[in-house]
Amino acid sequence: MLRLLDAALARGTHVLYEHVTLTASDGERVALIGENGCGKSSLFAAVLGELSLETGEIEAPAAERIAHVAQSVLETDLTALDYVMAGHAPLAAAKTELEAARASGQTMREASAIAALADLNEGLVKSQALTIMAGLGFSNSDAASKVKTFSGGWRNRLSLARALMCPADLLLLDEPTNHLDMDSLIWLEAWLKKLSCTVIIISHDREFLDRAVQTTWSVENGTIVRYAGNYSAYEQQSVEKMRLQEAAHKSYEAKAAHLRAFIERFRYKATKARQAQSRIKMLDKLEVVEPVRAMRQWRFEFTPSERTPEQLAVLENVRAGYEEHIVIDNVSMTVRAGDRIGVLGVNGAGKSTLIKTIVGALKPMSGTVLRGQGLTIGYFAQHQLESLDARDTPLDVMRRKAPLEREQTLRDHLGKFKFSGDFIEHKIGTLSGGEKARLALALIVWDKPNLLVLDEPTNHLDMATREALTVALSSFEGALILVSHDRHLIRSTCDKLVLVHEGHVEAYDGDLDDYAKLVLEHRKTVLAAERDAARSEKAALEKPGSSISRKEERRMQAQQRARIAALKKPLLAKLSKIEKEMARLTELVNGLDAKISDPDWYAAAQSEEIARITRERGEAASSLSEAEAQWLETSEAIEACDSQELAQQ
Repeated sequence: MLRLLDAALARGTHVLYEHVTLTASDGERVALIGENGCGKSSLFAAVLGELSLETGEIEAPAAERIAHVAQSVLETDLTALDYVMAGHAPLAAAKTELEAARASGQTMREASAIAALADLNEGLVKSQALTIMAGLGFSNSDAASKVKTFSGGWRNRLSLARALMCPADLLLLDEPTNHLDMDSLIWLEAWLKKLSCTVIIISHDREFLDRAVQTTWSVENGTIVRYAGNYSAYEQQSVEKMRLQEAAHKSYEAKAAHLRAFIERFRYKATKARQAQSRIKMLDKLEVVEPVRAMRQWRFEFTPSERTPEQLAVLENVRAGYEEHIVIDNVSMTVRAGDRIGVLGVNGAGKSTLIKTIVGALKPMSGTVLRGQGLTIGYFAQHQLESLDARDTPLDVMRRKAPLEREQTLRDHLGKFKFSGDFIEHKIGTLSGGEKARLALALIVWDKPNLLVLDEPTNHLDMATREALTVALSSFEGALILVSHDRHLIRSTCDKLVLVHEGHVEAYDGDLDDYAKLVLEHRKTVLAAERDAARSEKAALEKPGSSISRKEERRMQAQQRARIAALKKPLLAKLSKIEKEMARLTELVNGLDAKISDPDWYAAAQSEEIARITRERGEAASSLSEAEAQWLETSEAIEACDSQELAQQ
């Protein structure tokens, strides 16, 4: 449990929020949302005791019962598995005590320490650590690799795995999805639903929040407000709240105007003086209702290209990779005008290799890549942000991009991407990741591309910028190839999917929900295979010999299989029913998402219709999340039956 009691938090002389009284119950999963810089991470720091409140107090579990993801992972010679297992505080403490007991030479203390370690079942903890690492994309061989050999993104995954290992009462996750591919993200959602502890999540991934949380805390208007439900439910409630506030403000203004008019008219007339004084008191007591502050939503658009060839890019029997390492092979695909393609696949499958081959950043080992005459590619990748010169300013970059253009034109263009005033002269080295991403988008838009190729464009983007990108891509007239773990972005902007898997690229006929089920089923298959291998290894080590005849053994196994089949039958029927309901809800959510992401509809719709559609979308998404939880629970029950069946073989 986490409880905030009349809490106030400041950064320097700036008060972030105050008078915050909130409770997150045991097992509750909460989204903490708000604009960048509003103090979300500062609240985590206060909970961890790293930052002091101005006033009020925080009631939280003891420090050893709070798990959080470290902001940085130090280079260490520990293996990945040992580093992750060290997150299990009771096991780490038991090992430390055993070492101390042995060093002390006290036999009884050593025996007690050995017993305590045995009670924790280190083998079970190790199995859990390997399961978490596999879920986050690590291979079996990665477990023995040293932490210092991993890249920054994979170290962040190790830090997340270490936090998930902690048997905590409170789990704090600050942007846990930033370095995850879609497969790991899907696994993380399922894992979080199994936890019994309180979970607070900071994230800019709206679909992840829709699926992972039950409650939303929003930092707004100098405090933190609680909303029941996931992110979509919060949006619906927020719209309704603003509508009611605006209506209340208009009512207040009408009443106040009426009272002022009466007072001004009759206050100096003797016969009406008493009534005028009464109206003055009524006006003083009338509760002031502030008008809704207009939400300035940032928007940008891609300028239409002057010309677009019918066939933008054609790959024929392409093999691509690095030096002698083949990543993808025998790839044949055509990108046509108007295509909107989402690329799926685990990290390392070859998504970025495919993208680089299409844009010409990587020369194919064999095969041909044909590009249409008049093709203009707008390419976004994370390495482009890192290649920006830290000593330059945004204006310097634009001057280099268009040396013959008037400076005012360049300034106006940058202003469309929130670079204005003195900010346009800030050094790139001082910009945040999100600000660098906006600069990269400004450079792409300037080129008027007819093919956008975007590789994880939402990393470091806040919710508002992601929404602006979604709207811009929805109205983009050219072709789009998108690699992203942001499923809301893919759903809203892509109508085709391709899957990069085991060195091949092929069209994927299902949707993202089908892909999510495929990922979870694949995880279960891998775990079942590992359990089967462990059982086989154990059986090989056991001595032969049994008093039960082979015939009797087969009969007992047949009875056990029949019993398991009887248990599975209603579960399979239930699973089929849930899947049909999930398909219905998914179709409903997709339809509503398509409407919400349509800028023309937004412009024409009345506020009541927008509120209704947003409310329906939130309710449908919430029902879909509940159905998915039931699907996961039922699937696990079926998996348990399968495990029993495998054990009999």
